[in-house]
Amino acid sequence: MKKLLLVLVVFLLLVGSSFAATLNLGMASEAVSLDPYYHNETATSSVLSNIFDTLIRFDADYNLVPGLATSWKALNDTTWEVKLRKGVTFHNGNPFNADDVIFSFDRVKNWERSGFKGKVTSIESFEKKDDYTVIFHTRGPYPLFPRKVTYVRILDKEFCADKSPELLGTSAMGTGPYSVVKWIKGASLTLASNQSYWAGVPEFEKVIFKTLSNDSTRVAAILSSEVDLINRVPVKDINRIKGSKNFIMKPGLRLIYLQMDHQREDSPYVTGKINPFADLRVRRAVNYAINENNIIKYLMNGFAKPAGQFQPNVVFGFDDNIKKVSYDPAKAKQLLTEAGYSDGFEVVLDAPNNRYINDEQIAQAIASDLAKVKIKVKVNAMPKSAYFPKVNSSDSSFNMLGWSNSDGDASSFLDACVHSYDPDKGYGRYNGGRYSNAEVDRLIEESDIMIDQEKRLILMKKAQKIALLDDQNIIPLHYQVDLYAYNNKITFKPRIDSHLYVFDMNKK
Repeated sequence: MKKLLLVLVVFLLLVGSSFAATLNLGMASEAVSLDPYYHNETATSSVLSNIFDTLIRFDADYNLVPGLATSWKALNDTTWEVKLRKGVTFHNGNPFNADDVIFSFDRVKNWERSGFKGKVTSIESFEKKDDYTVIFHTRGPYPLFPRKVTYVRILDKEFCADKSPELLGTSAMGTGPYSVVKWIKGASLTLASNQSYWAGVPEFEKVIFKTLSNDSTRVAAILSSEVDLINRVPVKDINRIKGSKNFIMKPGLRLIYLQMDHQREDSPYVTGKINPFADLRVRRAVNYAINENNIIKYLMNGFAKPAGQFQPNVVFGFDDNIKKVSYDPAKAKQLLTEAGYSDGFEVVLDAPNNRYINDEQIAQAIASDLAKVKIKVKVNAMPKSAYFPKVNSSDSSFNMLGWSNSDGDASSFLDACVHSYDPDKGYGRYNGGRYSNAEVDRLIEESDIMIDQEKRLILMKKAQKIALLDDQNIIPLHYQVDLYAYNNKITFKPRIDSHLYVFDMNKK
């Protein structure tokens, strides 16, 4: 009998430890692709941070720390030497070395579908000095080099050699703490711990990222303990969750904003008018017509901050002198009349319905506000898998987007979303409205190579002032606050970049 009880106790302990070794995460949004260069999007980067490593990375407190590089230094104004970590292997056992770094940077810089080309546009070339040393040459002084290489996740050159872009989008071979077991698109991504990980064995043996884009489903999953953690807690359910689960909030980096078609005379989704958004007065009118305080109060339950510029105050480049425009529908009507649109116009507002907090509801609220100044808006909400390709290819007249300066520097938004679209240089990759101003471009490019940080800040502020205040290139709405719920089985500290990096999580 005692032997039977002992066997039963051991069995229960083994079963318990097996369950404890699996972490279930309920995700509001899944990865777009497993190719780390395909699309610059936080939900995708969050997942891929567990599979791939970068040369340099950010820790939880946003300090730059070594990743696959053990050290980096500027040899002169235009040359950086990066020393690589020895003894690292990819998930398939292939050794990591300088050839993989050269291959990865070449692909992210030159692949026509690369969503990160703008992050390395100032890197002119790179060369292998030896198996564990890479020399990078920049087109001018480039103090941002360490921050920008945090975007480039390193691929296995040998693994990628015979793979099509389509296959690389559904498979992944990295050096990170977890490897891919199975991806059921739209449902779940299962990862297994990398027992040979260079930074130590991960705490959890298996991680399952479950796609729970429906708010009610995600809340039910955490309340029933189907999952151990959820992100993007619906604001209406916060009090309900607080009663039984741990709830935590973290001011985020993400700006939610509106983008407009600046260039085309005949914009595709405006009815019966020459493109009204080509007129500065119309763009400013839209800004005055939106009651953002009501959106934050009623749709975000107070868990958002009004945005008056491209980045929150924790990002280098923030300008204390730029304030949020006050809600003023009378001023909006006056501007529309001056522009010849006293009777308004009709337009489609494209928006995602499974990417940002209450994204479709926010779009509907904007449509309601604009109707009060006679702008008739039809909201076209869709899943992000269809939305991002549509908007980024400029197949839109008016749309709602989000952007996170995940390297803590305003250049992220300026380079990708404000600079004129320039695929050769890698600028303007996500400037779907095709806003363009030669002086703004000059200021952005000059700031990218400015060593003196005080002068650099002046350049970035001036670029933002012209683009935003003089040209109204976009309409800032609010900065999201990241909301999470988790159970007592784990310890969890949210990151400012919103990434769910499992290696930093622990079992209780």
